[in-house]
Amino acid sequence: MQIEHQCPQCGGPVILEETDRLLTCGFCRTRLFIQPRDYFRYCLSPSDPFLEDIIYVPYWRFRGMHFLCKTSGIKDGIIDKTFLAVRKKGLSATLGIRPQALKTRFLKPIEKTIFLKPGIVFDRSSAETKKAITYELVRIPETRFVRGGRNGEYIEVSDTRLEVKEERVHAEAFVADTVSIVYAPFYARNGKLFDAITNETIDSDPLDDPSDTETFSGDWQVNFLPTICPNCGWDTIAERDSCIMFCSQCSSAWEAEGKGFKRIAYRTATSDKVADKPKTYLPFWRIRADIEGVKLASYADLIKFGNLPKAPRPEWETKPFYLWVPAFKTTPSAFLRVAKQFTIADPDTTSDPLPREPIFPVNLPVQDALDTILMIIADIALRKKDVLPRLPDIKTRVQETLLVLVPFAETNHEYVQPDINCGFMKNALEWGRRI
Repeated sequence: MQIEHQCPQCGGPVILEETDRLLTCGFCRTRLFIQPRDYFRYCLSPSDPFLEDIIYVPYWRFRGMHFLCKTSGIKDGIIDKTFLAVRKKGLSATLGIRPQALKTRFLKPIEKTIFLKPGIVFDRSSAETKKAITYELVRIPETRFVRGGRNGEYIEVSDTRLEVKEERVHAEAFVADTVSIVYAPFYARNGKLFDAITNETIDSDPLDDPSDTETFSGDWQVNFLPTICPNCGWDTIAERDSCIMFCSQCSSAWEAEGKGFKRIAYRTATSDKVADKPKTYLPFWRIRADIEGVKLASYADLIKFGNLPKAPRPEWETKPFYLWVPAFKTTPSAFLRVAKQFTIADPDTTSDPLPREPIFPVNLPVQDALDTILMIIADIALRKKDVLPRLPDIKTRVQETLLVLVPFAETNHEYVQPDINCGFMKNALEWGRRI
């Protein structure tokens, strides 16, 4: 979804992507961090730019990566849904592909305009899987041996049989999910309601009831924060979709909080095999949590839980168990695979200054990383038939989060971490930046 906006500094036109958190003006070179006060609020433009007395109807939009832990394993995908936010008969229940196909803009005060109040509070349950148990017929291939031929020998015959398969949903997670409100334009003429984009008549309840409307609020507007280091005043390092900014002058990292920035801790991972190669640092969240329901307090517990092919060491009994989650977006399958690999590897870290080599943007906040804990546990578990039904009863309490920059050797088409035998295709990471 593309967003049309004006530079707050010079008024020049700027086209933003929905995932952008950094506004860069091509005219005055201003760089500003975009911070919503609650939700991002967008509006679709009517086909007639001079149309007056527009009625804007709110729709909730929910998008992100989706993980579903079922009896047969973990399924993943991308979710992008819109839901009508008012109780009005006749209006479409969804916006369809309009948010992706049409340009939008941040909501701003407009004269002779009515905004309908969202009468339905957004609830994740509206996006969750509706059926906890499903049944389906599956064909199972099998081989039979039948007596045949002149000498009565057995002949191998391929066959299939039908079997009823039960699928139970044990856990569900939404990662890198964003909730926003998209306002669709309508107008009334001669007692009829029209869609302001297609100009088609809509058979709906009246939309001009004063009790259902509200005026534009200043709290709906986004905040624009300067991207200079709060500690030393130097220009920070950040890309268009970054949620963390780095300062190379004082080796600090900053996260947006309210109307300002909060300093966060970070470390770098050690790697002997990448030392002399062209490299890029990829960010990961290292999470330490108290987990109730399964025994995962130490690294030795992880070895036993996943039946990993590692010889136990006495020092692992006191080594804390950490979950490692990518701090960047990528394809859902690669995201979960790499989270599992790094959790098992648990690389060492050091408090070196900020590296001079390129750092891939941190575009996954730590709050989203916490949503993946159950999925990583389920993926690591060896005895899945025993662990999966217990997932709803597993409770986690976060003790510590840390941003870790891991060096990856860079080739023409991928990033490779030889110490862990892990790699990413570059186009997968670029694709993830559009989630």
